[in-house]
Amino acid sequence: MEHRKNLNKDLRRQSGLFFQIGLLIAMMLCVSAFEYTAKKEYKPADISSGEPLDDWKPPITVNPPPKPPKPKVVPKVVEVIEEEPIETPDVTFDIIDIGEIDVPEVEPPVEKAVVVPFDIVEEMPTPVGGETAFYKFISKNLKYPKQAQRMGVEGKVLVKFVVLENGALDQIHILRGIGAGCDEETIRVLEKAPKWNPGKQRGKPVKVWKVVPINFKLN
Repeated sequence: MEHRKNLNKDLRRQSGLFFQIGLLIAMMLCVSAFEYTAKKEYKPADISSGEPLDDWKPPITVNPPPKPPKPKVVPKVVEVIEEEPIETPDVTFDIIDIGEIDVPEVEPPVEKAVVVPFDIVEEMPTPVGGETAFYKFISKNLKYPKQAQRMGVEGKVLVKFVVLENGALDQIHILRGIGAGCDEETIRVLEKAPKWNPGKQRGKPVKVWKVVPINFKLN
């Protein structure tokens, strides 16, 4: 025997209605969940019990400082002082004729020409008494430095000097020395040397450079 379904009791015909009702309930639950906020109660811990305080801190409100008052504008009072006019006296000058003034003529200073010693002249300077007398004076007055004796220093010192117009020796300096006090001793002796016969150019005495060797040798 075949069973037949009652169309009035068939629930599948109302499935659309049930779906809409379920969807509406779900939406209401979501909206209520978003609007719900849990309130947390903060209870201060007992300090005497040693329990730590929780992380809650009371809100700090900062009141802005009051605005300073606007400065008062004090109007400036300018006093106008009337100055009395200054009277300038009239100045007059008397013109006096003093005549012509004699201005003495001043001659310009005469610059002396710098005479440069000659290197070679027609008649070269020579020691008085000849070279033998000159070197005899050197050997007699020359003292061998003790430092050079201790060090065993020997050699030839070349010394250069100027023979002046009067035969005196000037501008004595060492061209080539050997040290150990020999150079200084050579200059000392030549500063005390006798005068030379001056050099001559065109028959007139002139300044002439002269170079002589001084030999240092240990006996």
